Amino acid sequence: MSRDSEPTVSFGVLGTVELQVAGRPATPLAPAVRALLARLVLAAGRVVSADALTDALWGERPPSDATNALQLRVSKLRRALVAAGAGGDLLVTRAPGYQLAVAADAVDAYRFERLLEAARSATTGDGPAAALARFDEALRLWRGPALADVGDADWALAEAARLEELRLGAVEDRLELLLEAGRQAEAVADLERLVATHPLRERLHRLLMLALYRGGRQADAITAYHALRHRLADELGIDPAPELQALAEAILRQQVPAPAPAAPPVADPDAPPAVPPARTAAAPPVPVPRAPQRDDLPRRLASVIGRQDDVRRVLDRLRETRVVTLTGPGGVGKTTLALEVARQADDTLADRVHFIRLAALPSGTDLPEAVAGQLGVPAGGPGAAATAALIAWLGADRTVLVVDNCEHVIDEAAELVEQVVAACPAVTVLTTSREALAVPGETQLAVAPLGVPDGPADLARLGDSPAVALFVDRARAVRPGFVLDETTAPVVADICRQLDGMPLAIELAAARVKALPPGEIAARLHDRFALLTAGARTSEARHRTLRATLDWSHDLLSEAERRLLRRLAVFRGGWDLAAAEQVCAFDGLSTEEVLDLLFRLVDRSLVVPDPTTGRFRLLVTIREYAAARLAEAGETEAARDRHLTHFTEQAERYGPHARSDGDAWARLTEEHDNFRAAIDRCLDRRDGVDAGLRLADALFLFWNYGPRYEGVRALTALLAAGVPTPAGRAATLQRIGLLGVYYPTAQTRAAARDSVLAFERLGDPVNTATSRLVVAWEGQYDGDPDRYRAMVAQAVRERGDTDDPWWHGTVHYVEALLDLRTGAFERSAEQWARSLEWTRKAGDLLLPAGILAHLGIALREAGRPDEAIATLEEAAAEARRNPSPHATAFTLVQLAHTRLDRGEVDGVTAMLAEADDTARRSGNPRCQAWSAWGRARIRYTEGDAAGAADECRRALDLLQEREFPWARRRLWCLAADAASAAGRPQEADAARRAAEDLTADR
Repeated sequence: MSRDSEPTVSFGVLGTVELQVAGRPATPLAPAVRALLARLVLAAGRVVSADALTDALWGERPPSDATNALQLRVSKLRRALVAAGAGGDLLVTRAPGYQLAVAADAVDAYRFERLLEAARSATTGDGPAAALARFDEALRLWRGPALADVGDADWALAEAARLEELRLGAVEDRLELLLEAGRQAEAVADLERLVATHPLRERLHRLLMLALYRGGRQADAITAYHALRHRLADELGIDPAPELQALAEAILRQQVPAPAPAAPPVADPDAPPAVPPARTAAAPPVPVPRAPQRDDLPRRLASVIGRQDDVRRVLDRLRETRVVTLTGPGGVGKTTLALEVARQADDTLADRVHFIRLAALPSGTDLPEAVAGQLGVPAGGPGAAATAALIAWLGADRTVLVVDNCEHVIDEAAELVEQVVAACPAVTVLTTSREALAVPGETQLAVAPLGVPDGPADLARLGDSPAVALFVDRARAVRPGFVLDETTAPVVADICRQLDGMPLAIELAAARVKALPPGEIAARLHDRFALLTAGARTSEARHRTLRATLDWSHDLLSEAERRLLRRLAVFRGGWDLAAAEQVCAFDGLSTEEVLDLLFRLVDRSLVVPDPTTGRFRLLVTIREYAAARLAEAGETEAARDRHLTHFTEQAERYGPHARSDGDAWARLTEEHDNFRAAIDRCLDRRDGVDAGLRLADALFLFWNYGPRYEGVRALTALLAAGVPTPAGRAATLQRIGLLGVYYPTAQTRAAARDSVLAFERLGDPVNTATSRLVVAWEGQYDGDPDRYRAMVAQAVRERGDTDDPWWHGTVHYVEALLDLRTGAFERSAEQWARSLEWTRKAGDLLLPAGILAHLGIALREAGRPDEAIATLEEAAAEARRNPSPHATAFTLVQLAHTRLDRGEVDGVTAMLAEADDTARRSGNPRCQAWSAWGRARIRYTEGDAAGAADECRRALDLLQEREFPWARRRLWCLAADAASAAGRPQEADAARRAAEDLTADR
């Protein structure tokens, strides 16, 4: 066939990657060839080396045999070209790589660039009409985001960004032409949408302002300008470009030049005479907010991050009330927020704004005279004379006074503010203080720390965290090359979490990036007061180091308040009033005093209350400061011992009812961190083993249904410290084994077996039977199932006749697991039903959800999907009604997989995400693995074989050998299929061999 007779072929990258032969619909392309075709297409007929193609397809993780893998992809692409009717000879092998033998005009991206150049040339020649036609033709080539289905390889992201910038520039040029042609009404809607999408792109804002003004909407044009100005200031700390500032001024003065008149159309001799348009009166100018006088405000030297919503909230309150006080601990950003509010106040609120600093005033200073001095008001004397002079100077003017740092002169400040507000009806006062002024009509607004990431998040979401954004901004100020990437992002997020989102602490930590990597900064935060000492030299002394900030607050406390604050440092995660009274009331502090002192610490922003629960907490930085003060006072040991006594009593009160009383479970969960601290205290004491065993005995059921890994850690440490009696040692070993049954380790397996021998030596048949049942539990994953069944039978004989419903429920539970492991699914379902019946008789509220989930698995594998779905939905409802994290995670992943078996995808991704998060928080690798497996199934179905293979690998790493053999075999098979489709033959072969090794275990 001659080249002239070959079919006309075109390629598209302005959207999804597309191949089209004339006369045929566009051909969908398999994921394995999209990126390869796109890379060749964008070379526009040039040869692309094999190395460049390998890098484009696999980046830094090429397959072990990259040459063969690339050849396989090329062969697949040739077959796709032939199947589409384009002919395989378009793809030519030519040293040092491959070439797509097509003209540049066959590629939509190159046609777009050619048309764009022609449109811009026409702009300078033929006038708007011709240029607009060419811009429209160019923009019609776009079907969506460039290279939309290629993935996130560096080359693809860079090329997509380049093309998108060209497209956006073309859109801007076209809109500019519309305005020149006097067609602003057509442009406004597009411009408003584009400004919302690209809020920092100043050219779009300029065009929108022009379009609004020329459409008779002067006020809207100025509002658009102010929105941009505030956003640039908030996010980047900069002002709009001079061109935009000049345009805003021209709009205010109504001096914007009109567009050049369009060339008159050629007259049609046959057309009727034109009717002149009716004259309309010009719209009267609409008043726009002006900036009040604020000559004494300090200029912003750094960007204000994460406070936009707070600024709006404070401005709203200032319009509603005369006195607003911003409260919060030192370093939370009260002054920064107050200054930003003052900068953004307009003449709808005040005609002048004044900023008054009180931080440097020593105790005993005459406050009215000092304030008058700062404002340049002749005082005429101290006290009442100065107050009178201030009131006369303020007069009837609409004024906002920002009074900063009132806490060390709180009484004097309250008196002055009350007198000024009473005498000057047009004055509004915004104060900052670590406690409220308590004057009539005052509104208190607590300034919260910046939001921190809640657990692991992807890079994009971490960048959205205000605390992380502040760290990055300040780090770049001392190290301009600092970037938030896959390596630094989780460390920065951890730093921000450790610092509670406190802006001052974050800024001080970010300053250390100049000399230390983020990982070392995070590691050194255990001694944060020695590390965070790099404040600006020009800042107030109390803000130059973290310790100085807290010393300032501490020095303002009474001795009793200091005593309570330092003793509160022994709590972890929070406390209630009763706990504070029990733990902190000793040596000079009575129980009756605690309530009032605690509320005073709340008023001084040192203790954070939660009115909905009645609990209190210290920010981590304040707690560590208080702990240092506790050590200086020599009270650490006494306070920790009282903490241990109180929480041992709490554990003994609620622990035995963990599985049968929802309120008890909620209480144990609430005090989880305090129980952990109490266990740590036992391990720190030389004589702490007995106390630790007593606490562990009370917490065992809580651990078993919740943080099992913590129970294993605590019991193992107590065992190593030397359990004093043989019976105590045997019981500890049994519990370690029982806590490890779902994801056993060599340690937990050995502990279970040792406990059998220990109880046999003690002549305790009941506990021997229980330990033997724990050993048999291991049979759910590996080993000889018949031997484990014999263990169950032996345990039943050893236990003898009993009406203990927990025992009967557990026996059926283990037998059901063994049947599920060997594929006897119908029999397993029967055993699960019996286990459920006995467990409910035992009054257990938490285990039934897990039993129902296993029953759902048995029904699913037995080929009864409708019953499985119904059972799993019942399990999910049960898990939410009586929340146990393990049951919740396991139920959700099994329901998700069962829905995937039925081809149902809606809602499954969210279900897997919730299960994964719950499993991560409770230390449940098995359910994390099932979540990754579910994501792999979805990705594979969607054609993302590489992503599916990666998720399979993650699931297998988490599971190890801790899963039913038939389930592991199924996962290995999916891993093999995904790796093969992703062009990873060695990985696929290894996965197939692993699946084959897991022969039917029945």
